[in-house]
Amino acid sequence: MEITKKNYKICQNCILIDGSFGVKVNSDGLCSYCSNPNFVTPTWKKVIIDESLKKEKLDKWHKTVREMQEKFGSKDFSCIIGYSGGKDSTALLDTLINEYKLRPYLVTVDTGFMTDIAKKNIKDTLSKLGLENDHIFIEDAIPTFTKLYKYFFLDFKPQSNGKALTLEICHICTDLIHTILVKEAIKKGLNYVIIGFSPDQIARYFYETSPEDTFEDGLSRPLEFKKKLDKNDLRWFLDENNTSLVDLPRVLYPYHVIDYDEQEIINRIESKGLIELGKGDPILTNCHVVKAGLMYDLYRFGGLSYAVQYAELIRQKENEKERKKSRKKWLRIINRVGRNILNDSFSIQGMKAFFERIGNSKEEILSGIKQQVKLDPNKDEILRNIELLKDRKLK
Repeated sequence: MEITKKNYKICQNCILIDGSFGVKVNSDGLCSYCSNPNFVTPTWKKVIIDESLKKEKLDKWHKTVREMQEKFGSKDFSCIIGYSGGKDSTALLDTLINEYKLRPYLVTVDTGFMTDIAKKNIKDTLSKLGLENDHIFIEDAIPTFTKLYKYFFLDFKPQSNGKALTLEICHICTDLIHTILVKEAIKKGLNYVIIGFSPDQIARYFYETSPEDTFEDGLSRPLEFKKKLDKNDLRWFLDENNTSLVDLPRVLYPYHVIDYDEQEIINRIESKGLIELGKGDPILTNCHVVKAGLMYDLYRFGGLSYAVQYAELIRQKENEKERKKSRKKWLRIINRVGRNILNDSFSIQGMKAFFERIGNSKEEILSGIKQQVKLDPNKDEILRNIELLKDRKLK
């Protein structure tokens, strides 16, 4: 298929492609999100945080930090921090220890598909900071996570313009990880769980998850997945009949309100030797499930599902110069990742291990996706965008 500018458009303000994930680009070169602040799809909704609300939550964060400092100081554990080995959780750990002078208890939940780079980052950081005894690595939940991934990749069929598979999995998987952190906090009698979500991760919650949502997120779902769980699996979820809202810790996302500069974060943790140079790239530290999900969504929807989050980071830049710089960076990343996926050179060993674990080959998964695309009313746009990402650079 010959690709010309008449066949496709890409948003000139962010990086979303016309025809992917329910997004259209208008004659001014603006996508549905950039032209309409109220635009919503199952995959993403644009969230605008009022500055007064951000200041209010920032004041609450500072108050929470003071309360932890006064009650616990640097000797006793003050909170749980979810530690993944990525740049954000590493930098947040550094802030809690060196700026706030707190002693967090680190919890890493292995879903079975952590990258070797993420594991090495964790080992290096713990060694550098002398925190080996303040950390727990939970691996026993791997069989439950494997059931979750098998359900989504084999049984779940995303609808046309429906929610991207990657984000659907990430939401359910993240909720399970956070629930395990919550249960650890309850076990240790700690009132705070700190998560290193970046400022673009605000589509569901801003700064704090309410007790009601923490409870709902902690229950096993969806129903078809729940039917596959046994007693050993259910122990990782909240007990619907024996969990009180007053017993739940607060779940906080400080990067939603404190200063967040991605390059400053990378420079800081690399200069302190917490992570090796170049090992903080989220493309390297994202788990293999995310990478398999990106492949699935690219063939199913004709776009990279994480582009909706990258686009949100671009829109959050305050001036045109910074926005253009950010757009150029993320455009380069989706070009690279898209081409590598379509040329079968993206995380080869990691994805092979993933598909072996869930009991299906990559070829079988792609065959099923092909049948879905055949029946999709957006088939032409999907195939066009796949060719675009495979053969040409987006501009």
